[in-house]
Amino acid sequence: MKNRLFLVGLTGSGKTTLAPLVAARLGWPWLDLDAEIETRTGRSIADLFTANVAAFRQIEAETLAAVAQSEPLVVATGGGAVLRAENRALMHATGTMLALDVAPDVAIERVSGRGAVPPVLEGDPVASLAKLRNDRRDFYEEADIVMEANDADPVITARRIIAALAAHGRISADVAPTAIAVPVAQTPYTITVAWGALTRVAEQIAALGLPRRVMLITDATVRALLLDGVTASLTASGITVKTIIVPAGEASKSLSHLSDIYDRLIAIQAERGEAIVALGGGVVGDLAGYAAATYLRGVPLIQVPTTLLAQVDSSIGGKTGINHPRAKNAIGAFYQPRAVLIDPAALLSLDDRFFREGWGEIVKYGMALDADLFAQMEAVGAALLHPTPERLVSIIARCAQIKADIVGQDEREGGPRILLNYGHTIGHALEAVTGYGTLLHGEAVFLGMAAEARIAVALGLLSPAALARQDALAAIFFTAPDLAALDPQDILEATRLDKKARGGRVRWVLPTGIGSTTVRDDVPDALVLDVVRSVLAKR
Repeated sequence: MKNRLFLVGLTGSGKTTLAPLVAARLGWPWLDLDAEIETRTGRSIADLFTANVAAFRQIEAETLAAVAQSEPLVVATGGGAVLRAENRALMHATGTMLALDVAPDVAIERVSGRGAVPPVLEGDPVASLAKLRNDRRDFYEEADIVMEANDADPVITARRIIAALAAHGRISADVAPTAIAVPVAQTPYTITVAWGALTRVAEQIAALGLPRRVMLITDATVRALLLDGVTASLTASGITVKTIIVPAGEASKSLSHLSDIYDRLIAIQAERGEAIVALGGGVVGDLAGYAAATYLRGVPLIQVPTTLLAQVDSSIGGKTGINHPRAKNAIGAFYQPRAVLIDPAALLSLDDRFFREGWGEIVKYGMALDADLFAQMEAVGAALLHPTPERLVSIIARCAQIKADIVGQDEREGGPRILLNYGHTIGHALEAVTGYGTLLHGEAVFLGMAAEARIAVALGLLSPAALARQDALAAIFFTAPDLAALDPQDILEATRLDKKARGGRVRWVLPTGIGSTTVRDDVPDALVLDVVRSVLAKR
């Protein structure tokens, strides 16, 4: 697949606005075809069009053919570029043709805001544009992807475009896939980290010998971004998809939403051999995973994580569950998936905040278990916010390997798996105290690491220099909101409900250096209160 994207659509569909936004996220250059024509001819589009329409269309076709020699590239075409069959064939052959479908009144409002209405729309602009839309409908429907483009916020539409490209496997990268074995005793499985893995779900179902009907659980956000493309890929392979949508956000990890899933599974008569596919972030993976663990006493589960946090952590290892109002993940089960499919290309569509929070778990891996990974992140620095495909795949695969190795040794957290909870004792307490909505999970982990590292320094376990390195790396990704109104005593009380507690004593995972940790159950409450108070006050 060629890394060229041709945006087509009526005037006012947003092509020129969207092209630079999409290009910036992809790291590709972009150009406006009309502007390129004006540069090459030294004449305005209005002048060329008025003088000789046929001659203009020929110039347009020649310019399109010329710019299509460059790769990668995002091209905002002119409204009539689809009229010639040779143009449509060229766009299909050399990249992805994506049609933006806009309502005529929305388009005219946008065009009017730019000044003069194009000559082709003189008279009654809305009626003229409606006629153009109808006349060109068949051409637009030839596009590889057709997308509604009426949203007032172009950033949202740009994210949807990139998500559609990822879901249809139309963002290529020369990065070899990585297969990572998770050697749990009874149900070993494989994690696949592969650019374009969203198009391989049907292949995975076939490889596992599962029935050709799946129950796909996702949330409202992922539904708008990725669901259509993933569903199209599955149905094209002859797989029937039954979709269950839950609201986006941590609040969906509740008994009521779990019950809604059970109701839907029963209504569609989901059978024991049929897989549940969890398409989404950590919330979807945990919730769908627990539904899979408990419906009919267990049905196959395939994790398809779409956030950075879920790809490096929560989709791996079989922890599933929901929250209790007073305690994070207090209700759940260990239930391993049959497979995990990780597509780093899906991350290109993430909102910036959700991308940044995922690094909380990655910094955790480095600080708690892997000094080399930590040093690599320090060396790259702020460039991690815009990683190359190669670096992104490498980091995700490294984190997945770390977790797979530990889960293989300790599936149910009776031994070394507890070390993966660094930053989570206070992190989970913060999530509970703030009502599972103020902080994203990765953000809470960043704060938890800040506090727990300071506890380690106070106990003489960690050097101030190592703490400073952790703080500096975390600062690249996260700036905490104002949490000064929180009561440290409430946070302390919430830590007592931590799942790692034994005999009424909280077991703290504390760093002893970059890449090493220990477990202590003798941390004084007074020290916890002092540290939490200082961390909240500094942020």
